Amino acid sequence: MNSRIEKLRAKLDDMGVDGMIVSHNADQRYLTGFSGHADFDSVILISKNDARVVTDFRYWTVAEHEAPNLKLVKTERGTFELPQAIAQFASENDLHTLGFEAQHVTVYRFREWQKALRKVGAKLKPTADVIKSLRAWKEQDEIEKIRAAVKLTDDAFSHLLKHIRVGMTEKEAAWIIEAYMREHGAERLAFDPIIASGPNAALPHAEPSDRPLQAGEPITIDIGAQVNGYNSDMTRTITLGHATEKFNEIYRIVLKAQLAVEKKARVGMTGKQVDKLARRIIDKAGYEKAFGHGLGHGVGRLVHEFPRAGKTYKKDIIEPNMLLTVEPGIYIPDWGGVRIEDLVVFREDGMEVLTQSTKEPLVRI
Repeated sequence: MNSRIEKLRAKLDDMGVDGMIVSHNADQRYLTGFSGHADFDSVILISKNDARVVTDFRYWTVAEHEAPNLKLVKTERGTFELPQAIAQFASENDLHTLGFEAQHVTVYRFREWQKALRKVGAKLKPTADVIKSLRAWKEQDEIEKIRAAVKLTDDAFSHLLKHIRVGMTEKEAAWIIEAYMREHGAERLAFDPIIASGPNAALPHAEPSDRPLQAGEPITIDIGAQVNGYNSDMTRTITLGHATEKFNEIYRIVLKAQLAVEKKARVGMTGKQVDKLARRIIDKAGYEKAFGHGLGHGVGRLVHEFPRAGKTYKKDIIEPNMLLTVEPGIYIPDWGGVRIEDLVVFREDGMEVLTQSTKEPLVRI
């Protein structure tokens, strides 16, 4: 864990700060192992020569266990005393400028911290995605934790295929997934399952409804689990009983686009270049307006991390040990959609596809 803090410390001068307030829970857990569970109930404070956890009674024992090498500072009134603890940290370390990840801090918190720091002659400086960028490069132990989450997701999908049937509602199918994951080692779901059938499958982020599943229609299943603090993300599209001509046409195009990425994408490419490998196949087939989202995103402590692959991501460079979802899709209003998603790891000599679930879409009933 200390090596991660050192990586952040190495960036302080470049950011024009001499200390950092880490308030986002995923960032805290990545840097120190401290889970905390709730943003703003605790903060991690880091300078070049100091690192401490500020928390209250509820998380004190957790902090002692998970961050034993850091100084622990206990507050008695939770978030109400955090500004004073931050100011004390600045004063004790003679800090003049503290950075904070602006996308995770409310205006109210900013003003409270700023007011406390002014009393000790320090100020705040907003930063963005500094720690999230560090999280993009996965250490091998992180990859193994993600692999375990992927395996559980694969197993949950296989379990669903044994029980899914015509007449079952989308909500019932989602519950089969959730129950299986929780009963087989998931800390929680990575996100609420997406089970979208028929016209609902035209909505990339549809919520499970009471709509019964029907034979011959597209059913999109987007699921993920969290294991040991790390997430997985996978999508498959199936059809029950029989496949229509239209389903087969759309499915073949999406699968061709996805496999092209897994065959040709390499370290050194930009997110835009990786996205284009799939997009040009879908565009050539005449469905350029039906693929409206990016190809994929990183996965780790959070489900959506760096790097990103899409039409606008020409500055996101793929590097070794970065993960990416590969999830092209075609969505047609009033009919449905097809999305196929794997989670991959980029290596120096190619990529490793972590997701192993079948891509055979026809489920016989």
